[in-house]
Amino acid sequence: MRQTFAHLLLLPFVAGALFFLYLAWNDSDYAVGIIPFVLVGATIWIFSPQINWWWYSRRPPELPDALRTLLERTSVFYRALPPNGQQRFRHRIALFMMGTDWMPMGWPEGQALPLDVQLALATQAVTLTWNEPEFLFQQWEKVVVYPHPFPSPQHDYPHASELYAPDGCLLFSAEQLMASFLQPGSMYNIGMHEYAKAFVMTYPDRPYPTLDLPDIWERLEACSRMSRAHVASVVGIDDIEPLPVAIHHYFLFPQAFRAALPEAAAAFDAVFGRSQPH
Repeated sequence: MRQTFAHLLLLPFVAGALFFLYLAWNDSDYAVGIIPFVLVGATIWIFSPQINWWWYSRRPPELPDALRTLLERTSVFYRALPPNGQQRFRHRIALFMMGTDWMPMGWPEGQALPLDVQLALATQAVTLTWNEPEFLFQQWEKVVVYPHPFPSPQHDYPHASELYAPDGCLLFSAEQLMASFLQPGSMYNIGMHEYAKAFVMTYPDRPYPTLDLPDIWERLEACSRMSRAHVASVVGIDDIEPLPVAIHHYFLFPQAFRAALPEAAAAFDAVFGRSQPH
């Protein structure tokens, strides 16, 4: 387990409790001295997520070198930022990974969700909320990740991603997620797809384009070379709305999207607080 600020804060109270335990071994009168150390230590342990968030939101941690290299290789949005913007992006990624309730399902027992999978999802979320003061999706902090496509109560057949609103939960298959993340543009990115849906539900009053053009799917395919059938096959669900797909293409194929759907691009500039193309 990686040492955190709360762990370090806990150490002197653990040491104090052990010290008084040692003294009480020979003289029971010292036993009462253990109590305040145990009480404070227990409080720190219980509130360690909040303590860590308070500390690291003021002193953001840096990503490990391997994750930073992976981010540079896979994110068009990140590479287009100036150096200070890239640092801020990395800090938000690290905080997003810390502030999300990752729930690995179907992985070996006791295994935490791999950090590269966390990075793949955090990158999409932070891209979408880049110009928001609140970059976490607080309604969607619970993220369930399976190794492969999975059935669910809402869709009782194997599929790769899902937003389940009643539980405020996002579900993903790591297989499809990582295939698209590691080779950007070659396959539809289910991480961006579901977080785009979460963004729309979080900010429902933004001026989203209607996308009711009769040839909307042809235009979306023209800017991405991804047909509606491809998107549905990757997500694993046939009922696909054009709005999250358009958001996906707006970020992953920015120039081509702007050429194919200039009015939608202008609307998304307003939605995501971008005054000019990046």
